[in-house]
Amino acid sequence: MQLTQTETWWVEECAKAEALMVKKCQMIQQVAQDPQLQQICRNLEQTHRRHIDTIASVTRRPGF
Repeated sequence: MQLTQTETWWVEECAKAEALMVKKCQMIQQVAQDPQLQQICRNLEQTHRRHIDTIASVTRRPGF
């Protein structure tokens, strides 16, 4: 599947946004004092990392 230039741009922007969310979750974990909030942020960080992995696997497919 060949993506258009606009579609490729959107995929790249999504990957950047996911990476930013990972950083935000990490920062919140460091400053949060509530263990429950820290756990929520760890879970969200893992979710965003999975999203990054999914985007990366899609972009490695032939024709991308």
